[in-house]
Amino acid sequence: MIKYSINNSNSEDLKLHLDNCSDLFIPNLSSYVDITTYSEKIYDTAIRFEAFENELIGLIAVYLNDKDRVAFITNVSVYPAYIGNGISLKLLNKCKEYLTNKGYITLRLEVNKNNNRAINFYTKNNFIKTGTNKDSLIMEATLQERNYNIEFKDTKDHKYAYNFDFDIMHGYMIKSFSPFFNKGNLLELGSFKGDFTKRLLPYFEDITCVEASNEAIEIAKQNLGNSVKYVYGLFEDVVLPTKYDNIVLTHVLEHIDDPVKLLEKIKNEWLSEDGSLYIVCPNANAPSRQIAVKMGLITHNSAITPSEKEHGHRITYTLDTLERDAKGAKLNVIHRSGIFFKALANFQWDKILNTDIISKEYLDGCYDLGQQYPDLCSSIMLVCKK
Repeated sequence: MIKYSINNSNSEDLKLHLDNCSDLFIPNLSSYVDITTYSEKIYDTAIRFEAFENELIGLIAVYLNDKDRVAFITNVSVYPAYIGNGISLKLLNKCKEYLTNKGYITLRLEVNKNNNRAINFYTKNNFIKTGTNKDSLIMEATLQERNYNIEFKDTKDHKYAYNFDFDIMHGYMIKSFSPFFNKGNLLELGSFKGDFTKRLLPYFEDITCVEASNEAIEIAKQNLGNSVKYVYGLFEDVVLPTKYDNIVLTHVLEHIDDPVKLLEKIKNEWLSEDGSLYIVCPNANAPSRQIAVKMGLITHNSAITPSEKEHGHRITYTLDTLERDAKGAKLNVIHRSGIFFKALANFQWDKILNTDIISKEYLDGCYDLGQQYPDLCSSIMLVCKK
């Protein structure tokens, strides 16, 4: 009978187990670690979730970062003869339950890009891809229920939205969208406090907004009154009464746990036959982010910073990965572009906009240059059809 436990193994149990599982790793575990040293490290510093049947037959080992409330899986292994018996799933669920009860927010791991079996296992268990590291994918699972009322609030060192977004980017987003607008109604997914919604009012008489934060909806209603219809709920759960000729998704997709699944729902349930979907996301390759990498502020262009994570970011897109997800949902991308060439961070722009240094002509120049170099823009955009 298989018995499950936490931290009952010793270093010899661990060494024997990892020796017997070494060939299951991609690449072979012994090719890149000394198993004796690794077993001792796991014993000394990791939380171990174990399956025993006379000996240790299954193991998940996790390192804990108390400061950031992040846990990192360093090992998942099951004896070859026991694979397919659900042991990995039971161990993972016990691991998640333990960490959730301890208040950890994120469970992270790295998996070799060629290990399709493991990648599929983690994906089925709500891990999402958040980055790469040489030959590995970085995947994460959220351990605590998301609180959308908290996510939209400013953090200690990062605003959810800046004046640069409201005063500059929103106007240029409308300029980018408007040539593709269809007559008819509009659905805005993720309306925040209604600032962008207000810019849509001159173009559409029938606007519906779906928002996951009831606090944000109340603020939007105070600002816009009854000029739009609001639906409170998660995009994944909401059922809407009609289809829409225009659907706007601005700086939202990067917050979604399963973006392809949401895009599929938009296509199949909400987008009219001739309707258009407008997607805008922050750009990982914006010069401001690339400069931050050179400064050592972030590790790589598509990194998700701790502040972004607090705001619910799940991915930082590039044009190719954004188009990948759109095509993954079987959408037809009819237009791709960038919005506003941007070499400064948003907080720097907010300071400059309080001076007379920047003219309207300069801003228009940054927008026009962004059309020439979309990969160096503040945001990237797609227009999609069914």
